[in-house]
Order: sequence, then C-alpha cells, then structure tokens
Amino acid sequence: MIARALFVLSAVAATSAAAQTRAVVIRNATLVPVTAPRIERGTIVLRNGRIEAMGATVAAPNDATVVDGTGLFVYPGLIDSGTNLGLTEIGSVPGGEDTRELGDFNPQNVILSGVNPHSELIPVTRVDGVTTVITNAEGGLISGAAAMIDLHGWTATDMAVVPRAAMVVNFPSMGGGGFGGFGGGGGQQRPVSERREAMNRQVRQLYQFFHDAKAYDEIRARTMTGAGPNVNQKLEAMRPFVRGELPVVVEASSPEQIRGAIQFADSLKLKMIIRGARDGWQLADTLAARKIPVIVGPLTQAPGNDEPYDLVYANPGVLASAGVQLAFQSSDASNARTLPYHAALATAYGLNPDEALKALTINPARMFGIADRYGSLEVGKVANVFVTTGDPLDVRTHVRHVFIRGQAIPFDDRHTTLYNKFRARPKPQQ
Repeated sequence: MIARALFVLSAVAATSAAAQTRAVVIRNATLVPVTAPRIERGTIVLRNGRIEAMGATVAAPNDATVVDGTGLFVYPGLIDSGTNLGLTEIGSVPGGEDTRELGDFNPQNVILSGVNPHSELIPVTRVDGVTTVITNAEGGLISGAAAMIDLHGWTATDMAVVPRAAMVVNFPSMGGGGFGGFGGGGGQQRPVSERREAMNRQVRQLYQFFHDAKAYDEIRARTMTGAGPNVNQKLEAMRPFVRGELPVVVEASSPEQIRGAIQFADSLKLKMIIRGARDGWQLADTLAARKIPVIVGPLTQAPGNDEPYDLVYANPGVLASAGVQLAFQSSDASNARTLPYHAALATAYGLNPDEALKALTINPARMFGIADRYGSLEVGKVANVFVTTGDPLDVRTHVRHVFIRGQAIPFDDRHTTLYNKFRARPKPQQ
C-alpha cells in the first residue's frame, strides 16, 4: 500500500511539473511593454511563471497552449499602490475587518499575516487587470508593514511578492480627518490653538519613536545577535526602515503635512514615498526636485465647497508634468477593481495617457523595488499579464484573459456567479 501511495504521489508530482513547464503563447496581438514601443502582431511566450520570449518574429513552442490575440492587446498587470484588499470583506460587519490595531505605534504589525487569500473581493478585482496590490492596515501614527501581494494563491505566503514592502506612517494633521484620535467631527469644533498643539504633540511623539528606533538599531548591530529577551518587537520591526533599506509610505495630504513629512524624512534620512497628496500640486516642483515619489488617489473624491472643481482630478497631471514619479491607489477593497479608472479620470484633466499607464505599472514597481521582476513586459519578468479589447483606461474595454505568474485565471467571481444564476432564472408561465 505504501509503495502504491508513493507511486501515485510521484505520478501527480510529475503531472504537475509537466503542467508548469508547458508554455502559454499569446500570438498575433499588440504587445504594450510600457517601457518600450508597442509591438504590432506580436507573440509573447509564458512559461514557469515568467515571460520566456516576446517579439514580432517569436515562434510558438510545439508544446504550447495558444491564445489567439488577433485584434487584442497585451499589457503588464496593473498594480494598486494602496488598498486593504484581503483584510476586509464587508465593512459593516466587524468580524470581517482586520484593518487596524489598538494604539498609535504598531510597526510590528505584519499585514501579510492577516490577508485572507479566499476573499470574495480578490477575484472581482483581478478580472479588471489588477494583478498586484500593496495592502496595508489603517489607523494610528504607524499602522504597520504593508505587503506587496499577487492576487492569486492558496495562502497569503503564496501570494506574497514582498512580505514587508513598506512601513505605513500617518503624518499628523490639525483635525478634520486627522489621525490619533483628535480628528473627526468633534475635532472640527475645537479651537485652532488646541488642535495645533495636539498635532505638534503627535509630531514630537513620531520623531521620538523614530529616534528610539535608530538608537536601538545601532545598539542592536553592535551588541546583540539573533532573538532573545532583549529584543524589542516594535523597534526591531523598524530596523530596515530607519536604515533606509525599505521605503516608508507617509500619508500626507495638505501642504502643511507634506512639508512636515519632507522635513521628517530629511532629518531621519528615510527612504520616503508620499501617499494621498491631495494638495501635492502646490509642492510639485519641490517633490520633483527632491525625487520624492507620490501615490495619488482615490480620484473619485469630491472637491471641497471652497476648492476648485478640478482640484482632485488635475492634481496627478500637475505632479507628472513637474517630473514627479507617480502611482495610483484605490484606497479601497470592494472597489479596487476600478483602479484603472482613477488614472483615466486624471487623463481627462491633463495627465498624459502614457504616464497614466506607467503610474499603474512600472512606476509602482520602481517605488517598491521590484522593477526587475514586475511592471512591464520584458523577457525574464514575472508573467503577470492581461489581454484586452483595447485601452484598459477606457471603460468600454473588456478584459479577455488574465495570467498571474503565468497561470490562467478563471473568470468565476461573485459577480459572474450571481449574473449567471439570475440570467438562468425560469421565466414566469403565461
């Protein structure tokens, strides 16, 4: 019996290996590499999770599964640079929420451990060409380590691209949505002096925590090795970030917040990415000169009553025109599928369409240090690609095929299930 079981397991393993080595070929399509000119009537070969070959004269291997791309377009998978996908299911049901911890400082919070790979929202998102996301917690001054994940896998570990891609910091504001418990409705009514003092107090706390983390890192490097009773889990989690090895994503929207974040990063020598940047256009030249990447969105917000009607929508175009490296976030889970339309909205208000596509692909890959593997169609890169009837920024475009790590993704999400169910509903008898 044992020998028979081993034989069966060996046969299954051999079959799986054969399936993995079999190529998928998309031919006669327009290839859009993003970082190079388009290839008309091109062929792209996917094998073992990578792009094996691509070009106008590439031949299909004999063992390949062939997809006819006539009249279609092939793009690299889109990257959402800010969401809580996998951490939330139904916002109004607390049991499905795992987006925040108690307290202001939670750098030890590794978001990947909370990701639900079987979330109903993941299949809904990826059929619009979104194959990779930065998912992160919310709240406090330091929310925790965001994870870069691909939207396919049996476990969160399977999905991980970079388990600890960035530390998320919420830079304090004066209220009206500020962090740390003094924002919101009640905070709006407090005197300006009180709100400013509350903000300054939190800024001092943030500086002190980072200074403590840098001091801890220096001592740890000299005197301690491995884990032990003297390891401080909060400060230990900060080490690669205070050393500038990994980026710190700082949520900052107002000019005051953005200036404060720049000063903060300068004084601590951090590798910083600004996220949100609703008023980033006011500091576009400064951000460009300092080579500080910016993640914008969501663009579906409405401007304030006393703001220009196009403030939110024109902001990305102003930033990109100044030379700022730009990326987009949906800042959502249930609507992460609309990511390409945030960029599309920005193109209607001045953002160059080519720059918009880069902001969904190669730019976030560069920001988070994975551009050698993601963000464009190039030989050797991870085979996250999707096939469309046209420009993915156009709402009339249909996605025909999605591949994540070279594997074809079925289009069987909750939306299609309910559509087919009710489409097949029996008609009432006459």
